Amino acid sequence: MRFLRPDLIRWWLLVPVLFASWAMHWHLTRTFRRRAPTAARFAALSRRSTWRRDAGVLSAAVVTAVALVFALMRPQILLARRVAEYERQDLIVMLDRSVSMRARDVAPSRFSRATLELRNFLRQKPEGVDRIGLVGFADSAVVLSYLTGDVESVLFYLDWLDEDPRESSAMFGTNIGAALKSARDVASKDDRPSRKRFLIVSDGEDYGTELREALAAFRAEGLRVDCIGIGSDRPVPIPLPTEGEETYLLDDSGRRVLTTFEEATLRRVAATTGGRFLRSTSGSELARALADVAGGERKQIGWRTSTEYRDVYAIGLAVAAVAGAALWLLL
Repeated sequence: MRFLRPDLIRWWLLVPVLFASWAMHWHLTRTFRRRAPTAARFAALSRRSTWRRDAGVLSAAVVTAVALVFALMRPQILLARRVAEYERQDLIVMLDRSVSMRARDVAPSRFSRATLELRNFLRQKPEGVDRIGLVGFADSAVVLSYLTGDVESVLFYLDWLDEDPRESSAMFGTNIGAALKSARDVASKDDRPSRKRFLIVSDGEDYGTELREALAAFRAEGLRVDCIGIGSDRPVPIPLPTEGEETYLLDDSGRRVLTTFEEATLRRVAATTGGRFLRSTSGSELARALADVAGGERKQIGWRTSTEYRDVYAIGLAVAAVAGAALWLLL
């Protein structure tokens, strides 16, 4: 046990003061009783205290004082416990940058809400996630950040993606197979033997031709891919970032092109690789989905002994309260 405020031990000098006060009171009381004794016929009605009551008053007062000083000294005890240790996993995020992600059925847009929640997730990175990698994809895929423990580096790329909408306005098409291939390359080039987890954040559209081959490679290597789909079920137009009046993506006939969330591809990716498919229709579910992915199955690798000091001043306060109540009843 240790005390955070050992200097307050001098307040225990109250104990001899209490003893001296009680002894003086006891002496004066006995002297008065000898000078003014109670008649024998009134002895049963007398409220004069007995020696047992006097001893109880002294004991309650001393216990109250000692317990209060004990609490003021902020005592702490050292507790040791065994804590299970789990493996830390690397997470490679594949973020859809295609033009359909600019749809505003999720406020402020599918893409902006995805980057916002990813930033929040990284700032409060769960204990089970070690390093982060980032792959952006549309018709093709590009590695934005290899696996790194520097969260600020990944946040920089997310900020860059958000602040440069011209890049996304020209990114037509979606190729999830290319994203999986780039993410697998990121994992294969890493020299650490840590377990790799993969996450796709997309509205589900896929116009590429590489998905089947990529899924076969992931399945052969036992790599798991979780998928978070973002978007509502209703068809929505696709805004184009331009200066001045807002415009929308048009087809050859001059009509607005509508995009709808596609669930089938993401479900297929998750089911083939043994991952999970999660859905966010309004954006509010995205944070919970990211937390669920990060808190997935982890292998226990051992045990460690955790020691910490725990405050126990509350025990002193409780004892002082009980003893003080007893003192109040005796007086």
